[in-house]
Order: sequence, then C-alpha cells, then structure tokens
Amino acid sequence: MAEIVVERKSRRSSIEQLSELDDYKLVKSEQGYRGRSVVNASDTQIGTVREMLVDKERDRVTAVVLGSSGQISVNEISLRDGMVVVDNSYIAGASDTTATSAG
Repeated sequence: MAEIVVERKSRRSSIEQLSELDDYKLVKSEQGYRGRSVVNASDTQIGTVREMLVDKERDRVTAVVLGSSGQISVNEISLRDGMVVVDNSYIAGASDTTATSAG
C-alpha cells in the first residue's frame, strides 16, 4: 500500500496558556507566577500576573500576561519577596521557566 501524505492548511500556534493545558505542570511549583503582583525595579506596582504562556515545542514558559498592560517575556522578570520584579528595560504596554507534559 502506498503512503498517504497530508499537509496542514494552517499551523496552530505552539504558544498556549498554561491554565488551558491539562497535561502540563510547572516543574518547580514556586515558579507559579499567576496572581502575583508585578513591580518595576523602583517597587512601583504595574499589575498582576493573570496567565503564563507556554511554548509547547520547547516545554518552556515564555511570557507572563498582565491583567491590564500586555505581556512580559520571562527573560525580563525575576521573583523577589513573593513578587514578580520586572527588569529596568521593560516599558509598560510594550527565557525560561520549565513546564513539562504530565501525559
């Protein structure tokens, strides 16, 4: 029998919200940023993490989504005293934490 090949008409993004991925969990639970306050280097609050975005091809969290002002790459943040601290180079409005498949 001959091999039958198909081609996808469109590619789905490999970036999805962690909360929507039942078969993924954070390897280090302390890296769960959802619900944490986000501050800049001057300790001014700029928002709260609403969601974490996962690149399923790399099994990595690539960004956090703020409730009101867009998203921030994980390369621009750190965790301090229970808050997410944004690097000085971040401008409001404008890698990697590991997530693994549990399946």
